Parts: sequence; structure tokens; C-alpha cells
Amino acid sequence: MSESALTSESYVIEIAGSAVGIVVREAQARRFAFHAASRRFGRYNGMTFAGPRDAERYLSGQLARRLHSLLEEMVA
Repeated sequence: MSESALTSESYVIEIAGSAVGIVVREAQARRFAFHAASRRFGRYNGMTFAGPRDAERYLSGQLARRLHSLLEEMVA
């Protein structure tokens, strides 16, 4: 078995301890495509990232912005 066959080509993306999806290395590319595990993150399906950590950072930031907006609406 070759070394490339032994390395993982997909990673679970977790935010606050919950799996929100996976990123899978695109064939013949150095990018990872995101696949949502729930509708809540469905709008990000197919987005590509340089790596799993980049995807996790981006998605965490998006969730934080959405929560901030909701809190602002509640206070207003």
C-alpha cells in the first residue's frame, strides 16, 4: 500500500464539540471541499478551503457572526 493511501483524505469539522460536516481533499488538488452534516451549514456545501483548520476557523466565524446578529436583534 502506498503512503498516500495511508493518509487521511477527509476530516470531521467540529464547532463547540459538535460535528457540523467534513472536508474532503479534492482529487488532484490541494484544496478541501466542505460537506455539511446538517441543514444549518448547508449554505457552505461545496466551499473549498486550503485545509481543515481553515474550514473550521471560517465556519466558526460565520456561526459567531450569526449568533451576534441574533443577540443584537433580541436587545434592540
